[in-house]
Amino acid sequence: MAKVTMIDPDSGWRYGFPKPYNPDDTTDFYGWLVSEGYPQDQIDYWLNSSFGYVPCRMWEQEIEDE
Repeated sequence: MAKVTMIDPDSGWRYGFPKPYNPDDTTDFYGWLVSEGYPQDQIDYWLNSSFGYVPCRMWEQEIEDE
């Protein structure tokens, strides 16, 4: 069993989230969200809001090794 960090951005269920995130990836976090199907316009909306970031739920989960 391996532990992964699961990411679930706001309304992520519409785009296939939650998904496991690999923090060793060379892509920045928001770039990773886009590469996984999260729309850039949603990221822009949240970054330009009073929040200044995309709200995400994050948790560790054990998965089966492949």
